[in-house]
Amino acid sequence: MKTKTLLLTAAAALLVPAAVLAPQATAGPAPAAKAPTYKANTFERPAAGNGYPLSQWATDGWTAPWQQGMETRARIDDTTPAHGGSKSLRIHYPKGKIGPEDSGAQAPFALTKAREYYLSFWVKFSGDFSWGTTEYAGKVGLGLAGGASCSGGQVCDGTNGFSSRMIWRQNNGQAAVYYYHMGHAGQYGDYAVLKNNGADIHWPKNQWVNVAQRVKVNTVTGGNANPDGEIEVFYNGKSAAKVTGLRFVTNNDQVDRAYFSSFAGGATPSFAPNNDNSFIWYDDLKVSTDRNDICELSSCT
Repeated sequence: MKTKTLLLTAAAALLVPAAVLAPQATAGPAPAAKAPTYKANTFERPAAGNGYPLSQWATDGWTAPWQQGMETRARIDDTTPAHGGSKSLRIHYPKGKIGPEDSGAQAPFALTKAREYYLSFWVKFSGDFSWGTTEYAGKVGLGLAGGASCSGGQVCDGTNGFSSRMIWRQNNGQAAVYYYHMGHAGQYGDYAVLKNNGADIHWPKNQWVNVAQRVKVNTVTGGNANPDGEIEVFYNGKSAAKVTGLRFVTNNDQVDRAYFSSFAGGATPSFAPNNDNSFIWYDDLKVSTDRNDICELSSCT
């Protein structure tokens, strides 16, 4: 009886479809791992209609020691089409107001210290956005900084840090990168206008565009800054400005913060918006030491 049972079992096995006996297909290669320094924010988690204070940023993995305007002029918005998903971060720039105390929002988000970083963000200006009243300038979105983040008209001496942020200028919203480094020409930082095939780039209204930035801190020899620091800005994936030969530091400061800095001004009320319908939306923020983590510089699929 046992021999007969074994024969029947073996015969049944021969009738099992080949597909069942074939090895299971293996999955394709896993997506490349992100660098440990990688941070991203899609603004999809928080409830729409609410503010976005530092406690909410921290829940999404971004921490900062202080903020200006995030609790009062920033909100999670789902009433305007986002770049990705259904939500984005909307920032308000009130009529007649300048500076981060009363306009826009600002916070220095901590990064793991490194000599070189990349960032990327998507940005859209409202159709009624006001570039100013009789003077025209303001900060835009996410930048990179290190040490004491030299800015605000300070003299950068190599020991008090550096910063590199995006700005608008002039009454047509000219786009530029605004940076503080050792030896900047005037009281305030230097700037480089973004270019596309030799023509100035202007921030469009009612249109999502991408900005990516790379900052590389100079090396230091014997307490002296070597002129090998770099800033490069990409607009919709194409290099739009590159500044080389920069000296940022004479100490061991490196990039250690993603500096969200966006407000009207300028130091006088003449830089303030002339209407109360000036908004900027931000979406899909990314920061990393690895260029491959910024798909906007290659191909986002």
